[in-house]
Amino acid sequence: MTIWNPDISQYDLPKYKALATAIDDAIVSGELKAGDKLPTHRRLADTLSVTVGTVTRAYAEAERKRLIESRVGSGTFVRAQSKMGDFEINHPSKDVIDLSFSFALVLNQTELLAEELKELSSDAKLLREILDYQTPGGILRHREAGIKWLEMTGVYSGNTDRIIITNGGQHGFHTATAALCQSGDTVISCGLTYPGFSVVTQQLGLRHIGIEWDSEGISPKALRLACSRFKPRVFYVNTRINNPTCEVMTEQRIDEIAEILREHQIWVIEDDVQGCLQNKTIPTFANRHPDITVYITSTSKALTGGLRIGYILPPPSIDRPIRHALKASCWMAAPMMAEITSRWIEKGLALSIIQTQQRTMKKRQQLVAQYLDQYHYNSAEHSYNVWLKLPESRNAQEFCQSLAAQNVLVKPSTAFAAGNFVPPQAVRFCLGGDTNRSDLEKALEIIKAELQQPGPEIDFCF
Repeated sequence: MTIWNPDISQYDLPKYKALATAIDDAIVSGELKAGDKLPTHRRLADTLSVTVGTVTRAYAEAERKRLIESRVGSGTFVRAQSKMGDFEINHPSKDVIDLSFSFALVLNQTELLAEELKELSSDAKLLREILDYQTPGGILRHREAGIKWLEMTGVYSGNTDRIIITNGGQHGFHTATAALCQSGDTVISCGLTYPGFSVVTQQLGLRHIGIEWDSEGISPKALRLACSRFKPRVFYVNTRINNPTCEVMTEQRIDEIAEILREHQIWVIEDDVQGCLQNKTIPTFANRHPDITVYITSTSKALTGGLRIGYILPPPSIDRPIRHALKASCWMAAPMMAEITSRWIEKGLALSIIQTQQRTMKKRQQLVAQYLDQYHYNSAEHSYNVWLKLPESRNAQEFCQSLAAQNVLVKPSTAFAAGNFVPPQAVRFCLGGDTNRSDLEKALEIIKAELQQPGPEIDFCF
């Protein structure tokens, strides 16, 4: 246990807030570090001459701010810093094979953009239009292209008034979450989920609970228990392919989950940013239960990351608050980006890029199978991601560090853990971006060789 005796008299705040602020300041200064165990409620109360209830309230406030975490039977510990730090894009040197991010393949997007900009430059009337402010939903023809994108990727609306254009998928589910939740509310998701959503929950002051899943998706039993215990406002889900674990939810499971959510009056935020690369016949909440589902998609994973255009398809009953939330964050999606994306959709270029991505990913997934067929991993035919379960003797963090020393970058399971969910020993690596086949084969050889290593020896002290 860390010996920590804060001076809360320096803060002109109620005692519980002063103590929560002291925890924050101690973390910033380095006095408290990730993993440090804090004093028990009783011990700290005696040290500071306050009530146990004051310490309990302070710890609860610090936990709400994601500064600390309580572990049943173990105590209270300083949390590691935000997982988004693991997802900063640094563009490593050319000697490093970076398989740590889900990026669209680098194809001929540069040439297509140059040609599109050339065409745009000759249309002064159009340029004037897209330089003006727009309504939060977006220009009509951009919304029409958005409807076409949804239909092309397997989601059906048929109503341009419903669709809302966003600055990418991240902006989409931040907008939806901000519209549906208030600070202090609880949201739930798969125990291993996209870290970008975890960052949204942190920013909005929400409690994020990760729950168990199986090969068909979220466990109904675990969901029902979480709904009764935590009273969540929102259920966040990747239906057509979970990021990072690659499970696909079945139609029956979607309906089971929807029944529980309706019973507890919980909204669905369906993040389908990577689903657009999958078979469009795979069921979604948006198609089966549109009245409780805020559907989010984006072109960034299928086309290219720099075209930050996404689409929200909300139920009519919450259309207004979602538009207000978007207006509060940025007023409108960037019309220039929406124009380029819409042109690519209308001309069939978007579909062509998607089909090329799918063909290439299928071949790369087959390559993974050749190298890792004797190991336990999850993937999908057209997915960028591979979820690799490690041998019992290996630790995910140590495994990633060992690969990094060999110039191969992957992500540990801890980067995807929702809230206080305890992740298994596993890693995610990705097959897209500008990694060529030769480098991918080299990386797979290194990963396979590392899997065959026994792992570091552990010294036991008695």
